[in-house]
Amino acid sequence: MESEFSRAEASVLLPELVEPPPRRIQVTGNGITLAVVTVVIVAIAVICVCFVATEDARQLQTRAALRSASDETRGKVVGLRNPFHGLKEYLDYTFVADGRTYTGEAIVPLEDYHSIGLTSSLSIRYRPENPALSHPTDWEWSAMQEFDPYFVVVLIAGLGCILFIPPQILFERRLAAEGVATIGVVTKCSVSGKGRSFIDLKYDFRTQDGKLEHGRGRFQYQQEIGANILLLYLPQKPQKNIPYPISTWRIAKS
Repeated sequence: MESEFSRAEASVLLPELVEPPPRRIQVTGNGITLAVVTVVIVAIAVICVCFVATEDARQLQTRAALRSASDETRGKVVGLRNPFHGLKEYLDYTFVADGRTYTGEAIVPLEDYHSIGLTSSLSIRYRPENPALSHPTDWEWSAMQEFDPYFVVVLIAGLGCILFIPPQILFERRLAAEGVATIGVVTKCSVSGKGRSFIDLKYDFRTQDGKLEHGRGRFQYQQEIGANILLLYLPQKPQKNIPYPISTWRIAKS
């Protein structure tokens, strides 16, 4: 193995890696795309949080208004809907107040899914001065109840982007600018992901002081066991290393 590591000489490295760090670096198209996608997903998550919070506050006020001063009557179910592949069941209802017919919408509670039909009737609570403000008497509801499947997915995606992508981009930026270039020897190569698009490598390398270190990371192409690859590592923490080239950053030409 020692003979393999002895090949890590400046003469076999790419020209941009011969220059000592810190280097001038530039973000790549992949880096820009990843940053834009992250910003968009986080923005959508923030918008969803704000919408749900605002809507929940509004519905809280509506419930309070209906409880404080309202009348009750019987309403009729006139429609049942299962949008978004049945994650929620909605019903449309009508009721008569002051000789006029009004319509409303509500989410059917899980426990009532199988007992509600187009022939069902409901007790409806409404404001006498504004009968359009109504809701089934026995059903509580909230914005979270209505949007939770989508809200949770978007929130998890937003949190995932915040927690993982920016640190990874900054990590790769530091390695591109400050990393010491050397050659590693592949000890394992595995392919994963949809369409077998992710190539994961494990490799060994020696630092400038001759210490043997291990690393792992994604690479652009499949490699045979024992193949040499270029990589960068932080001299203070050789455990922080990455195969080169890096998808999100490139070394600027002099």
